[in-house]
Amino acid sequence: MQSTILLVDDEPNVLYALVRGLRHQPYRIFTATSAEEAMVAMKSQSVDLLVTDEQMTGMPGTRLLAWVAEHFPDVVRIVLTGHPSVDLMLSAVNEGRVFRVFTKPCNDMDLALAIREGLDSRLAAEVA
Repeated sequence: MQSTILLVDDEPNVLYALVRGLRHQPYRIFTATSAEEAMVAMKSQSVDLLVTDEQMTGMPGTRLLAWVAEHFPDVVRIVLTGHPSVDLMLSAVNEGRVFRVFTKPCNDMDLALAIREGLDSRLAAEVA
C-alpha cells in the first residue's frame, strides 16, 4: 500500500519544488497552502507523514504540529524552516514531537531519506 504524504507551505513555489523533488518516490502526495487547509485535509483523508513549513500566514507550523500530535499521534512529522532558532527547535520537539527539522532550502535527497526513515519508524511502531 502506498504511503500518503501531506506537504504544507504557504508559498506555492516551495510546494512545487517539494513535489518535484519527491516525484520519483513511491508516495501519494497531497499539498496544502495553510495550516488550516492541512487540518481539514487530515480530517478527511488518511495521512502517514506531514512535512510543514514553520512560518506561514495564519497559524504557524509549530501549532499545526502540536495539533497533529494531539489528534493524529501516529502521523510522522517533519518541519521545514527558513529561520531556525533554538526556541523553534524546542517547540517543534517538545510540542510537535517532530521526527526531523530541516532548514530551507533543504536538499531533495536528504528530505526523501528522512521521509523514508520516518515511514519506516512508523511501520516499526505499528508492528511492535
